[in-house]
Amino acid sequence: MLAPPVTGAPWAPNMPLPGSSKENSREFRRSRRHRTALCLLGGAVASHRLCSQRAAVRTRRRIRELAAVRTDEATSRFVTWMDSSSIKRSAKLEILPDKEGRCVVCTQRFDRGELLVQLPAAAAISVEMSPEAPLTPELKALEPWWRKHPRSSIRLAAKLVFQREQFGPYIDMLYPLEQIYAPWRWKEQDLQFLPQSLVLKAQARKEALEAAYQDLEQEGLSDAIPEDLFLRAHHAVASRAFAGEGEVPSSRAAALAVGGLSIFAAGSAAALGVTSVDFAAMAGAALMAASGAVVVTSQSPQVLSLLPMIDQVNHRSGAPPDLQFDPTNGLWQLRATRAYEPGEEIVFSYGDKDSDALLLQHGFVEEDNGADQLRLMVPEAGSFGLSAEVKSELAEAGIEELCFDGSLEKLPVSKRSLTEVVEATLRCAAGDCRRSEDAKVAQEVSSPGIGRVLLCWRGERRKLLKAAATQWQAGVEVTKHPNVGERL
Repeated sequence: MLAPPVTGAPWAPNMPLPGSSKENSREFRRSRRHRTALCLLGGAVASHRLCSQRAAVRTRRRIRELAAVRTDEATSRFVTWMDSSSIKRSAKLEILPDKEGRCVVCTQRFDRGELLVQLPAAAAISVEMSPEAPLTPELKALEPWWRKHPRSSIRLAAKLVFQREQFGPYIDMLYPLEQIYAPWRWKEQDLQFLPQSLVLKAQARKEALEAAYQDLEQEGLSDAIPEDLFLRAHHAVASRAFAGEGEVPSSRAAALAVGGLSIFAAGSAAALGVTSVDFAAMAGAALMAASGAVVVTSQSPQVLSLLPMIDQVNHRSGAPPDLQFDPTNGLWQLRATRAYEPGEEIVFSYGDKDSDALLLQHGFVEEDNGADQLRLMVPEAGSFGLSAEVKSELAEAGIEELCFDGSLEKLPVSKRSLTEVVEATLRCAAGDCRRSEDAKVAQEVSSPGIGRVLLCWRGERRKLLKAAATQWQAGVEVTKHPNVGERL
């Protein structure tokens, strides 16, 4: 743009051009104000258009998510099956795919206490937990195998698959084998990155399942109960089954306690350091009875149950489910424990389980788990600074494992011995999950899914080790290689 000619006084942008009239000057100012107003109006329109575009993008994304549900044939069959089985879910719930499976999401606001799912007792799959429990007529073909395998978790898995004509759409919703990341499914190259205590528990579960299925084959039941379905069903039982009383008391308060019993029992697995579903549930029942929360009578057998649609809800630390049983109508009812906004995932706690228990039982690890705690095996004498004298003192007291939950000070050993064994145990554990080896772990495991779970477990283990080292003022720089020092 050319500058105006100079004819004396300097020209400024707001001045009329030389030689122009006052009318032209006023017209110039009016047009300038008009252009400014148009710019402001255009900016507002553009801003509104941008907000509208963003809202439209969110709406289209949500529509695509809902469309994904409709294109998921397994979910569609499951929804149809639920309708035919009188399982009712709120119209404000949708089952959507997530990173590793599916999740339950609300499409409209939920208020606390609002009904999410209603399940008739007839739609649940249950077995009594007593080894001497009689076999129902429809399972008569399983009788020889049933007597040989008293564990209710294995029995429930076999029952579900044996009755797959009735529960086929529900079975289709179970995780496929390649997406089950619990360590009993891992290969040797994966297990090398876990502590020996977890490896032994994972191998014990794998051996129990292999033995159970070998006996099914010997009884000629492999066609009625295919191996892949049996393993998938057992994972569902081990990770999502509920334990309670078969005959629910008439009192609604007692029924509420029975609903809470399932979660309390599941949580006891971590507290007691066990991975057996049967033992955890029975131990939880005994603890509930001792607390007076529920009365366990000989007329009320303990049962292990799968509750379709209710067990589609994923875990997150926090409140247990508001799961109630209405004995008058024979209905299980799951209600919202808090308010949910549209787009939020419905979750509840499977129990207060630490990372080890979640990994072993469910095949995932929760970040920043409030229930997490550190359990470590004591190393051998002569390693990581642990003397033979202190190791002998621990052996006499029957101490093979340390639990960093605030109870270490109560162990029947001297303060000096306790300090020595804590430091040695932390050094040993630090060498097994060094951050610098994460890349190597990710490369050497047999699948990316196992790698993700394992790296998450290692990260949470490092957090616990840091906290314990800070509390005990222990140096955790020593690794398995004495010439290499590395902080967690």
